[in-house]
Amino acid sequence: MTEQAAAVVDETTVAADLVTQLEYDRYTHEDPVPDWRPAKPFAAMVGALLLQELEDASDGWLHRTLDADPELAANLGFEPDNPPSRSAISRAWSGRLAELCSTIETSARQIRQLAAERGSPIGGPYETNASEEPTGSSKRTVNRLLRRKARDLLDELQTVVLPAFELDRPDDLVYDDEELLTLEACLGVTGTAANGGAETYGDFVNPDPALDDPFYEDGPSGETPLEAIKDLSPTDIAKMVNQGAARVLTRAKPRLEFETPVMLSIDITYVAFYGEREELVRVQGAPEDKSYDWCYKFATANVVGDNVHFAAGMLPVGHADYHDSDAYPGKDKSYRVGDVVRRLVDHVNDVCRIRIRRLYADREFYATDVFSTLEQREIFYVIPARRDDRVKRFIARMNEDVDGNKQVTVKHDNAVYGPVKHGGTKSSTETTLVSLPPDEDRKEPQVFATNLDVNDEIGLDRRWAKKQINRYSRRGGIETAYSKIKEFAPWTTSTNFSIRLFHFGFAVLLYDLWLLVDFLVQTLIDVVEVRTKPRVTAPRFRAFLRREVSALL
Repeated sequence: MTEQAAAVVDETTVAADLVTQLEYDRYTHEDPVPDWRPAKPFAAMVGALLLQELEDASDGWLHRTLDADPELAANLGFEPDNPPSRSAISRAWSGRLAELCSTIETSARQIRQLAAERGSPIGGPYETNASEEPTGSSKRTVNRLLRRKARDLLDELQTVVLPAFELDRPDDLVYDDEELLTLEACLGVTGTAANGGAETYGDFVNPDPALDDPFYEDGPSGETPLEAIKDLSPTDIAKMVNQGAARVLTRAKPRLEFETPVMLSIDITYVAFYGEREELVRVQGAPEDKSYDWCYKFATANVVGDNVHFAAGMLPVGHADYHDSDAYPGKDKSYRVGDVVRRLVDHVNDVCRIRIRRLYADREFYATDVFSTLEQREIFYVIPARRDDRVKRFIARMNEDVDGNKQVTVKHDNAVYGPVKHGGTKSSTETTLVSLPPDEDRKEPQVFATNLDVNDEIGLDRRWAKKQINRYSRRGGIETAYSKIKEFAPWTTSTNFSIRLFHFGFAVLLYDLWLLVDFLVQTLIDVVEVRTKPRVTAPRFRAFLRREVSALL
């Protein structure tokens, strides 16, 4: 069964489709029921029980699934209107197919592993249709589900995330890549630096080591993963992190309630740099509102749904050697925000296989190249406008009501100028400006650039325009997301940018696993809602992950 599955499984394969494509005739000689006795087809029962095992489902779930889907039942070999009952399924495990139970269980385990390696949703721990957990949001229920599902996600870290990373290392290895990456996860959840975290990792793996063992630390020293990481290029690191994020997302999609197409939020995360900058070309000046002068910059793309914010990809920004700077005009070869948007949007579209409906970004992305990129890809956008002289004049001319109160004002065909990839230094494009009047949350008007179809002719148009632009506030959870990502990153003083980038990228993946645990708990207790405060806090999730880290080995 595993050999057959290997020829079928890809990132789009689901368990119900897979089991109908496998042949089970080679097992029919195991059937103890004589041909003359009436019984369900033996091969069909093998396929059905394999489906049940792949989905980690109950006997009742399998019966309900076959009863509700006559086509699936027929494809397996049952009569469409007469699938096996719940009791028949239970008896098959203990009686008729007892000799094949271990074969089915082993095949299911191998196929789940294969599916995880190929990014298939088969066997993902996020499926809840197989669950018969009681509903209700009692603290006891939440705690029980959290403990069980946190363990499931540790398996996902091992089978889905870690295989996305390939470290360039010599042949004479003492520790393999998986152990170095497990140490990285330990560093992230404990918030420790390389050497101190390695000692903590050794305590988890073997609290009572043999002192005469030359490797009695029971784990690699902190310098070992640093040596493996620091020679990786920023491009390679970003590619591996994004592949890991895409694989987790593929496994999660069956239960994540995104709009179709989705909303995407792109923002810049600033990681403080303290110390002498010297010739560190990737260290950049921090924004004025930060408490530090220098920082590293990372761009992160988040899929925004009604019930989850999910980090789908990340990129380093701020240096020309991993952006297509030669395609831009002029002498400035630093990064261009349009290229950041282009690469992240294409990653979500092409790698994550998610079609984007609308993009939100902060003021740094108010640029001609960004607007041109999104227009070419037919993506709607809402981006705060920079307060240049033209925008200030637009605010001064906002519409007012009879009492002199400012009204929602729309300006179509507003020209913006700037460098565009494969274009000139002063290329132009057009966008629509929408200015929202002050309210209880804002002391002054806010202006946004958009390509949405909005107007200000009548009151209904103005209310509609305000509603569309105010959806930008759904980015609120994203703003706090970046501070949470940093909580999953190891502490380091290294000036090597690859090490900094690797730590941040791996933290993004741990952050995603935390979001999914929180979402799964909400789903299993039938209380899925937009929550500004998670049911499972990040420190608590890190504590669970920390306690279970030895299970990854």
